[in-house]
Amino acid sequence: MHNDTTPGQAVTVELFLTFQLVLCIFASTDDQRSDNVGSPALSIGLSVAAGHLLGIHYTGCSMNPARSFAPAVIVGDFSAHWVFWLGPLAGAVVASLIYNYILFPHTKTLSERLAIFKGFEPEEDWEERDVRRRQSMELHSPQTLPRGMTEKV
Repeated sequence: MHNDTTPGQAVTVELFLTFQLVLCIFASTDDQRSDNVGSPALSIGLSVAAGHLLGIHYTGCSMNPARSFAPAVIVGDFSAHWVFWLGPLAGAVVASLIYNYILFPHTKTLSERLAIFKGFEPEEDWEERDVRRRQSMELHSPQTLPRGMTEKV
């Protein structure tokens, strides 16, 4: 932590930085949204950059517990390391709850969600995803030809 930032302030900063990053990731990569415009990679990258620009002055801007672990091991100082676990984990959980239950709730019932959580996702979901993935690859890959077409020699 930098500039006389207290542990409570550091947890709050890390919570908000991770919150905005996770919310950006959910919003820009959600398949169910039809209003996605632009590049998800660009929006996530800008979110990371904004988070670092805002948080580096206070906490060094971890936003990810794994990013803070190696420096703590090298320096051998774990005195305030809990800040870099509690803040990002809490921010990610809060962002997930707000996105999935308030901003963009899913249309699946609770029993369907529990089945997915247990690993019993319906087969048609996998087939739909595979079709969308293949269509995306066909649209974006210049080396592939549409199905059923062969190259004329």
